Amino acid sequence: MSFGRFVTFKKKRVYLDYAAATPVRPEVAEAMQPYFTEHFGNPSAIHREGQYARDAVEATRESIARLLAIRSPGVYFTGSGTEANNLALYGSVRACLASRSCDYRDVAIVSTRIEHPSILRVLEDLSRRGVDVRYVDVDAAGHIDEEQLQSALDSSVALVSFAYANSEIGVVQNVKRLTRIVKKYNAEHNTEIRTHLDAAQAPLWLPLEMDMLGVDLLSLDGGKCYGPKGVGVLAVRHGVALAGVLLGGGQEDGKRAGTENTPLIVGFGKALQSAVDGRESRCVRVRALRDALIMSLTKQIEGCVLNGTHEQRIANNVNISIPGLDAEFAVVTLDAHGIAASTKSACGGADGTGSEVVRIISDDEDRAQSTLRFTLGEETTQRDIARVVDVLSAHVAEMRAFRQTLT
Repeated sequence: MSFGRFVTFKKKRVYLDYAAATPVRPEVAEAMQPYFTEHFGNPSAIHREGQYARDAVEATRESIARLLAIRSPGVYFTGSGTEANNLALYGSVRACLASRSCDYRDVAIVSTRIEHPSILRVLEDLSRRGVDVRYVDVDAAGHIDEEQLQSALDSSVALVSFAYANSEIGVVQNVKRLTRIVKKYNAEHNTEIRTHLDAAQAPLWLPLEMDMLGVDLLSLDGGKCYGPKGVGVLAVRHGVALAGVLLGGGQEDGKRAGTENTPLIVGFGKALQSAVDGRESRCVRVRALRDALIMSLTKQIEGCVLNGTHEQRIANNVNISIPGLDAEFAVVTLDAHGIAASTKSACGGADGTGSEVVRIISDDEDRAQSTLRFTLGEETTQRDIARVVDVLSAHVAEMRAFRQTLT
């Protein structure tokens, strides 16, 4: 019995972890290249080299602002999506403290327990400082309980924060309905509760116009949309107060000190434009492959269940549980057969604790421990899907047969 022994394969690898990282498009890499070598100046410098870099940064800022339908001064460049989320939460709370002349204990934030670690860890830290963190429940598909959200709002709330599309199970929140609840409360109670949307997984698959969505702050990550890693954006609607978090120089209007990374910023802008331009056709093609993978896995592997809803799901996400499966060993076995997949968000770590998101929506420990996530990309083919189904089905059958020999 092989137990997924490591073997050398000549076949092209199948990469199905696009939620964790995407490759950089060739045209994006080409756009970035001159700013590593030829136009390398510091954007804060007043000489010609510096101003050439400054012009590139500002042109990208304006381009991204148009895509998000906001004013360009509201686009702040960060070092990652994680930093953008940190800036949104810490910056909103600190701005609230300053405007209200109050203490942390007088401020509340509303969110859920299925958010990305870059949200959850900040909420834990703010809670230790005294902030009242209110977690709204989600249903079995991962959708936010709208009645609980409404009940959680009061004059102490500074921010409501949630993900557009969950990074693990791919559930897409009804953002417009949720933001309408907050806006209605603000109108009726003369409050200024802000809404923050973690949209790191969204650019390739979902609309991003902030006015249409009704959000005040929105986080993006270059490494999730065929752009470079190490660059993110926090977009802030005009008139929304935000305090700086990284102190030093006055870069990014004092919100994020540190020399702007010109080549990565240029690359992010190029990648985001491509993501928006090709979204509709991309969704149609990848969604068909996603559905084929879901159907084949649930049909061929007994007990295989889909986590989250099928309908309100991001176009490239397949998250399943196979009760009794050692998920981490399955990922290692798939990798040995030339297939890259994951058990949960890369930022969640490979610590053997299973998926907290699946644990919350299912209240089933076995299901949480036996979770696999496949996220498809533009390069994914029908042949890739068939190969995944064949390898995983064979592995599950082998493991079940082995367990039977032990009983």
